[in-house]
Amino acid sequence: MNALGYTYLNEYYSLLLPKLSVEVYQDPNADKEKLVPYGASKRKIIPGNRKISDTPFDHMIEAIKYQGIRLHYFAAIFQKVDVSELTIFIAQKPNSKYSRVIWYLYEWITESTLDLPDLNQGNYIKLFEDEFYYTLQDGDKDKRTRVINNAIGTREFCPTVRKTPKIKKCENVDVYKTAYAEMQRVGESVSADIIGRSINYLYTKETKSSTDIERETPDKHKMQRFLRAIRNAGLFELTKAKLIDLQNKIVEDSKKASDYRSDEIYVGSTLQRYGEVYEDVHYIGALAKHVPSLMNGLIKTHERMMFDASVPALIHATVISFGEVYIHPMDDGNGRIHRYLIHDVMKQREPKHKFIIPISASILKHEAEYDKVLEVISIPIMAMIDWELDSKNQNKLIVNNDIDYMYRYPDYTEHVSFVYEMMDKAISTELIEEVCLLVVFEGIKKVINNLSDIPNDKLDVITSIIISGAGRVSKTKRKYVFSYVDQELIEQIEEQSVHIISTIENELSVNIQEIMRKSN
Repeated sequence: MNALGYTYLNEYYSLLLPKLSVEVYQDPNADKEKLVPYGASKRKIIPGNRKISDTPFDHMIEAIKYQGIRLHYFAAIFQKVDVSELTIFIAQKPNSKYSRVIWYLYEWITESTLDLPDLNQGNYIKLFEDEFYYTLQDGDKDKRTRVINNAIGTREFCPTVRKTPKIKKCENVDVYKTAYAEMQRVGESVSADIIGRSINYLYTKETKSSTDIERETPDKHKMQRFLRAIRNAGLFELTKAKLIDLQNKIVEDSKKASDYRSDEIYVGSTLQRYGEVYEDVHYIGALAKHVPSLMNGLIKTHERMMFDASVPALIHATVISFGEVYIHPMDDGNGRIHRYLIHDVMKQREPKHKFIIPISASILKHEAEYDKVLEVISIPIMAMIDWELDSKNQNKLIVNNDIDYMYRYPDYTEHVSFVYEMMDKAISTELIEEVCLLVVFEGIKKVINNLSDIPNDKLDVITSIIISGAGRVSKTKRKYVFSYVDQELIEQIEEQSVHIISTIENELSVNIQEIMRKSN
């Protein structure tokens, strides 16, 4: 079998880029196109009767046809391509759709101009096909090649998201409307007070969960600052100054930044084996010299999607938040900024919604899946990057090669699927569990209040005791409860409390005792 498309180009230019999930080959003996498993990946087999010229430029066309536009591949290829041969190839068919796409990509990515005259006729074509990618509705017209750049990003930072069947099922879901509908399902009309108290708890839970993911135990003041930041998500423009201000609010005073980082950075852990201590490096951020450009591109990408608004809000939030964490622009606080940005972008796109969905709490429960989706980008980068730690200089990271295109042009399709899934779980578990608990709490509290006169602070304690006992007062707590509630009323209170709890549990398939335990 003969390699086609990006597989061929990878070999021809000695790019050493990790293979794609679907590689393309031509089988001389095949009589029809088919997709076959190949270990953990797949191969698309092209029939042998198809005539394909064996030049790198023809394989660029085959790559686009069968595997779509993979910007990181083209960025790597254009560093090695013979520019004069590329110019001659395009000049042969300058009006061809694929020639124009390759022509535009070269000049856009490299910021260099090929020795070709401007096109003066022909319809405009879109760079990315709307059928297969999430794109801007309008885009930027390039008069020279008559190509409309409808990419969601910029030359400095341009993520892509493919329209997979899984994502297309979710793209029109309004997660806030879904969340509100789920809250109303707990009761025909969940009171504004209950919703308000749920929101207060969810902000706190999101703050704690985001910190727990980092394996940190921050002090109370640091937690309060992050809590206030999340409460104010969406109120400010996304700018470099805002990101630095946010970082200053959520890290220790000694780690506050005044600019993007100026040194190389890695994520890892210190291990000890056989008496020796060494660093286990999991991920290396973009080269410090590229961070200003990458972050400028990320902010401009955000602005493009804000102005256009045709890309679904949650996809917008995903590419901006994951873009930040992979670039790793700060010396500290990148992970919490990453998860903050999901809420920030969602609130900028949907300012009418007054609550958040605690996605960090879901991520915390599904850390294996979170690590797996992060590895979609991190593993290829770590496989390609040439690095070392300078043991004589406090293990300072030294990077010996430059693969900035891996950070500039990522595919975040898997990340979008993950975020949709985590949002769904956050709605069906974290959000609903809290509302259920509050409905039960308010219901039992009302029963007790109607039958006895107890100070409000003691009333809350007794209500919690009854919920923890599945509607009944445990033997160890009876003496305390009897000091505030007449004994002859306890049976009546317990009967109604059991009914309230069982009704919620049966209708919504939840375990109130377990929710209570987790909340404490």
